[in-house]
Amino acid sequence: MKAFWFVRIKYALLVFLCMLATACAGNNLSMPTQEEQDMRWQKFLAHDIEVKPYTLQGSFRFGSSSGTNRVNYIFWSNGELPVRVDIMAGVGASIAKITENKEDIVMYFPQEKKAVFMGNFEEMNPLVSLGMPAPLSFYEMSLLLRGGFNKVLQDVSLDTVKSRKAKDDYKKYSYYFSSLKMDGMVQLDDSGLPRYCEINNEWVLELSYEENTQYPHKVVITSLIDDYRAILLVKDRSFPAPYKDEDFKFALPADTEILKN
Repeated sequence: MKAFWFVRIKYALLVFLCMLATACAGNNLSMPTQEEQDMRWQKFLAHDIEVKPYTLQGSFRFGSSSGTNRVNYIFWSNGELPVRVDIMAGVGASIAKITENKEDIVMYFPQEKKAVFMGNFEEMNPLVSLGMPAPLSFYEMSLLLRGGFNKVLQDVSLDTVKSRKAKDDYKKYSYYFSSLKMDGMVQLDDSGLPRYCEINNEWVLELSYEENTQYPHKVVITSLIDDYRAILLVKDRSFPAPYKDEDFKFALPADTEILKN
């Protein structure tokens, strides 16, 4: 009989402890404050990136539920335009060589022996030409990967903010913005770094950062319209000596077919 009551008391104690733990977890929800809300947005706007030579290397996996493709990339620049990009297949074969300038973009496809000159590539994102739909140009993507998403937006203005209690700290505030380049919503961590962003009701960006830096090492891009998804990984980041003008150019073979938009 005593053993029976001991089991009952032990069970009741376990239930009480579980309820107490649940209550404590609820109390540990991060509470929003007006001061913190304003501070995060100001930190976001104030984020700057150094204008210095860099090289970024990594991979880009993209596709839908029916299948994905994977390519490797190399970005390099002196911190501003022009920016050079090489895109390669997993085995190292060159897929595309790209130079993006302020006025135009040149894309050369060695396997197809074609070169595309785009004078106004704002109307059609150049990544679409590579079968990689994304809401950013190559230069904008390089800004994002260097911690400069606020530089991508240009002339951004804050429209409204929604706040709530949240277990994930960055989810406490949703900042709805409009800008010269795009409109959307962004959620920021306590350093003012974007962790989640919706763009033009079409795309979602989810960013993960290298420890103790403002540099993203993983960006997940998801379409809100279909089941397209892409994962952009940075595997190596370096800061070499300044590049020369010729480092941003590439020769086109004589048999290259030239296409212009």
